[in-house]
Amino acid sequence: MNYNQLLNHDLTISEFGFGASPFGNIYTQKLHDDDVQLCVETALENGINYFDVAPYYGKGLAEKRLAKALGKNSQKIILSTKVGRYDHNEFNFSAESIIQSIHHSLSLFSRDHLDIVFCHDIEFVDSDIILNSALPTLEKLKQQGKIRAIGISGYPLPLLYSIAKQFPLDIILSYSQLTLINQNLKSYSQKFHDLNVNVINASPFDMGLLTQGNCPAWHPASQKLKNKIATLLEKCTQNEIKIEKSAFQYSLNTNNAQSHLTGIGSHKKLKQCLQWYYEKKDASAIDTIIKLFNDL
Repeated sequence: MNYNQLLNHDLTISEFGFGASPFGNIYTQKLHDDDVQLCVETALENGINYFDVAPYYGKGLAEKRLAKALGKNSQKIILSTKVGRYDHNEFNFSAESIIQSIHHSLSLFSRDHLDIVFCHDIEFVDSDIILNSALPTLEKLKQQGKIRAIGISGYPLPLLYSIAKQFPLDIILSYSQLTLINQNLKSYSQKFHDLNVNVINASPFDMGLLTQGNCPAWHPASQKLKNKIATLLEKCTQNEIKIEKSAFQYSLNTNNAQSHLTGIGSHKKLKQCLQWYYEKKDASAIDTIIKLFNDL
């Protein structure tokens, strides 16, 4: 397993990051508790030391399951969680809510500090709330030693960059912006680096869109794009190309982020991703998929 040290921090994280959002049973395929435990144990055994979760995933279920599965190992990993989003349309970035959320996460994981905390999906609220309430609150908690690194997460890269220029962040989390069908993060990674802001790339599978049969009904992609992807999946099958393998290997073989968070939906899929991680990248299959998509 390869590791990267964060800029201006002594935190060193695995480039293959463990995304625990599926622990909240938010995707088509659900996980049993035994599978959750096995996933965490296998990840640790294979050198994955960075785990990401959020209260939003399954209305707290993912955090609870990850904390239980980690047990005493919670002290040995790099953990990131989030504040501000708690349900589909429930956002609260007030100082009081953030402090309560942080204390809840600390209690769940039996820790005296959290390694990384993100303001979650900041595009859904006024930026003034993030700049003038949420981030200053996280900064105070950082100064108190309860958080080691603070950041923001969201989809629109221009917004993430704008906030990063206005407030001294440690890290940003971008999702679905460095995939087989979207490489926008490439043009922003150096910009963040110039600000001494670390980058986490999440969701090589584009939240299930680039998988055969595990795209949730709530996926925010337009129907036009979903139809296009359905055609792409058919063409991949016809060409005997496994899109999940290509999607994973494409993202994990870029140098545009310190870690690539991959949602772990089952022990079988984790073992498969670990195999793909150590295999030589299939550049031919990746190029074929990108061409097929661009031709649609």
